[in-house]
Amino acid sequence: MREFFPTLKRQLKRLDRTEGCSYIVDIDVRFYERRRVEVFFSKRGWRDVPTILADGPTDSPHRFSSFERRRLCVWHRYDPPEQRWTFDDGLLQLLGLIKLHLRREAWWRETGEWPGPQAPHTGSDDKQEIAA
Repeated sequence: MREFFPTLKRQLKRLDRTEGCSYIVDIDVRFYERRRVEVFFSKRGWRDVPTILADGPTDSPHRFSSFERRRLCVWHRYDPPEQRWTFDDGLLQLLGLIKLHLRREAWWRETGEWPGPQAPHTGSDDKQEIAA
């Protein structure tokens, strides 16, 4: 893991009044700026969908409005397991998906095109994970 993400740190934390565990890491986005990412697993639902936050520009069609638009929207929560991350895939796989998402965001900001699959957005996006 450290070979791919040498700055990875783990800490117990409270996020939005919820206790859990955070993984904080700097992710190099090829051809774009490095991003600081936090992946938060709630103590109550630690195997559920993590909250993923990233610094940097927040203009993106695949961000939630909560957490000051820092929360990434990486997949649709109700997609079948083969189309989204699950806990059994492990942290390395999740960080790889986040890295890909950040690259897609940067490309979208540069060109206006999203280079990858997308789920349709609805008015209730803050309650769902959306594919990116």
